[in-house]
Amino acid sequence: MNHEQWIVGSHRTVDRLFNGKRAAICKVNSGAADSLEQADEFQCLIAAAPDLLIELQLLVATMVMTFGPEKAKNLTIGARVAIAKATKQGSKS
Repeated sequence: MNHEQWIVGSHRTVDRLFNGKRAAICKVNSGAADSLEQADEFQCLIAAAPDLLIELQLLVATMVMTFGPEKAKNLTIGARVAIAKATKQGSKS
């Protein structure tokens, strides 16, 4: 995945900024949330997703370099599951 900037847009959209252009890529349906506040939280989480994935991947790589592959494997189980879920690895049944 190319690193691009996703930002909170208006009317519960998540917008993609690329080459100075802004385009809505996602709309959060407030009816799918328990409250308007929760819909706003979903919007913020979706906007942060690319950055969260990159930082989580960096964290796992740093743990491997710091503690070695075997110990890092045990320390990063949850992080690796989340990375798999956020990438095509997580879509395999």
